[in-house]
Amino acid sequence: MKIPRVVLFYGLAGLIPFLAAPVGTLLAPDFRWQFNEALLWWSAIILSFLGGARWGAAVQAAAPSPRLIGLTMLPSIYAWAILVLLPANMRVIQFSALAAGLLLHLLWDLASRALPGWYGRLRMVLTAGAVVALAWQAALQG
Repeated sequence: MKIPRVVLFYGLAGLIPFLAAPVGTLLAPDFRWQFNEALLWWSAIILSFLGGARWGAAVQAAAPSPRLIGLTMLPSIYAWAILVLLPANMRVIQFSALAAGLLLHLLWDLASRALPGWYGRLRMVLTAGAVVALAWQAALQG
């Protein structure tokens, strides 16, 4: 089954803020701090969004699983913790941890039988773009 065009369009559009940070840092290195913050927050928002998407799928069951509902909350809590508990001098760790969170969520999505068949393919493309951007921005910290 093909990825619905509207979903693909908005999914790819969601990569723009990811890629804007490293490109912006290269073009205007004096604003690296702002680009770092923008990328960290966007990554956390997207990780929370992915958890919310799984929450939305989970609550459609006649009797939602408490375990699954709890798991769907973890991406938001994890992203929040990375933003507030790690100091600014640990940017590379923050970028790496958010990339790891996105990769773990991808694995979870790929293992799910409750999601549409095209969803895993979409998530692979979008996660790859996000992880590349996070790694690129991390590399620009040195």
